Amino acid sequence: MNWLTSRGAPLVAFVALALTGCDTGTALNVDLPDTTSVNTQYQDLPLSASTVRLAPVHTLKTDHYLVGCLEDNVAGKTTANAYLNVLDAAAITAVGGSVTDSLPSTVATPAAPAVIDSVVMVMGFDQVYGSTTTPARFDIYQLQAPLDDRQVYDASMAQPATVIATNVASRLNRTQQVIVTAAVAATNTTAAIPAVTSTASDPTVRLLLRRRAAGGAITEVPSPYIDGIFTQLTQAGFKQSTLNGLLKGLAIKPNTTYRSGIVAFSRGYRQRMIFYYHTDATTRRSYSFYFGPVFSSLNLSGSSDPRYYTEIKNEFPTNLLALDNRTGSVNPSVLNGLSYAQEGTGLATRISFTGLSDLIAAATTGGLTINRAEIRVPVKPYTNALFQNPNLLYGVEVDASNNVLQRVVNFIPTDRVVQADGTDQTGVGSYAAGGLVDALTNQAYYSLPITSYLQAYLYDKLGGNPTALVLAPSIQASSTLTLNRAALDAANIKLRVYYSKR
Repeated sequence: MNWLTSRGAPLVAFVALALTGCDTGTALNVDLPDTTSVNTQYQDLPLSASTVRLAPVHTLKTDHYLVGCLEDNVAGKTTANAYLNVLDAAAITAVGGSVTDSLPSTVATPAAPAVIDSVVMVMGFDQVYGSTTTPARFDIYQLQAPLDDRQVYDASMAQPATVIATNVASRLNRTQQVIVTAAVAATNTTAAIPAVTSTASDPTVRLLLRRRAAGGAITEVPSPYIDGIFTQLTQAGFKQSTLNGLLKGLAIKPNTTYRSGIVAFSRGYRQRMIFYYHTDATTRRSYSFYFGPVFSSLNLSGSSDPRYYTEIKNEFPTNLLALDNRTGSVNPSVLNGLSYAQEGTGLATRISFTGLSDLIAAATTGGLTINRAEIRVPVKPYTNALFQNPNLLYGVEVDASNNVLQRVVNFIPTDRVVQADGTDQTGVGSYAAGGLVDALTNQAYYSLPITSYLQAYLYDKLGGNPTALVLAPSIQASSTLTLNRAALDAANIKLRVYYSKR
């Protein structure tokens, strides 16, 4: 399409040129090189697309850790196991956290020895992928060695562990009564007004690891291992180094009978193991060990959180078995015209540029300017009942074997990701992000701006062009972990580019 014959262009061009005089460029944000005769056009170029799997997925100290097992008709069976270091409560008290626990050994002159009542793991969640009506069933393990502060962990790594408790169940649809309006006490002239309450969800998992028999229907749930830890709690001088020798870390995995959900545990709630005990009939206390996003849940730096990460394993259905090999890809024709992008599992959409020969030829002579370029990625409507669409897509450069390309920045090997427009495309940290457009309609699509990137690509300024780009919902620098998944209309993924040629 000739720029001077587009609708309304003559008048706009006349006004723009009158205002700018001899300046380069116009008010239309089209970079016209001085007074040289130019031709500005736009094209929608089709992109070749397929589904690939980028691995490993980075899950260390993300905003969630995941536990559970889920089978669905797209990704097959997905299993998530969490591995976590454990922190003594004294560490939270030291930074001003509101911890009111008391060690049994510090209770002043107890009337009787401390007696354990129960031990419960309490974990807050904000998302369940799958059923919330089916109780979660988890197995709890002790790590054989704590997670190393100097090692990088990702979703492909497992840790050796020994069992503490198996098939521990918890409801996922708990409710609680919350006070909407506080009670008003009676006065000499008015009667008391009771509090107004409402039923709200209570998104916490409570796993009973130990319980003392108390007569009636309350039966003993024994655990010699837990009893051994509590015995040490009653000894003077208990501290983090003591805990490290007793409980090197935790592994939380779904029981083999639980396949209907994956629970996402968040920073909105301090995850902990609570020891409830008493010293006499009236003195009842508790003490906690913390794990997961401990300090970040207090709005402090997540760098201080004890180490944790999620292992994610996939058993793909037949049509995705090629992805068991990192070099594999799946054509949209096998997936009813779809390609996928999913966080956590590494599923992503690989695209290859086609139809760029004319632009490459123009760039060779130095007469090409990319005014605007974006990759448009339509979401197939009515395909995402189980998972939400990811918030963003990024462009990751890969080679022919789907290995992510890297460049050295400040002596550090860094993944090559498309950078934001107007920034150095061989830099790092300013990532171009494709957000959802018309997200609430059945014509939603992702728009990934790549103006500066395409200019550098055509002029061979990237330090070597990649074989392809992979559209992924998370990258190495991401701090989020979800299982959000988008089903993309592969045949209609396009590169829309506006450009000027001399």
